[in-house]
Amino acid sequence: MEELVSHMFIMGRLMRDKMNKNLAAGQCTMLEFETLKYVKDAGRPHMREVAKNFHVTPPAATLMIDGLVKMKLLARVIDPKDRRSVRLSMTAKGKQLLERGIAKKINELKKIFTILTPAERTHFVAVLKKIIKNNL
Repeated sequence: MEELVSHMFIMGRLMRDKMNKNLAAGQCTMLEFETLKYVKDAGRPHMREVAKNFHVTPPAATLMIDGLVKMKLLARVIDPKDRRSVRLSMTAKGKQLLERGIAKKINELKKIFTILTPAERTHFVAVLKKIIKNNL
């Protein structure tokens, strides 16, 4: 089990390093890209939905969203049905960055996994899904 934990830690560092490689001003980390993707797919979620999706506290989600709002990639929008409620919305700049950026990030990840055969990748995904499903 110690070896598994050690390898998972190393894999996490490798993924973060590859995904955040060559970050320049105006680019996003993988977590920020995943957040943009979630907001796009969820269709104007509330902050509590973002927190729940990423398994973080609402204050942590607020910090994450604040940065994306500051970069003008997301906007806070008052819900027309309930003016006390604030939802998140993608900006045009956010949509454009998401489209370009995700493809770039996926290409970086492909480099990591090219050593695996298609069957090994399929098995790896199945194992990851099993772990995630049983721990959410």
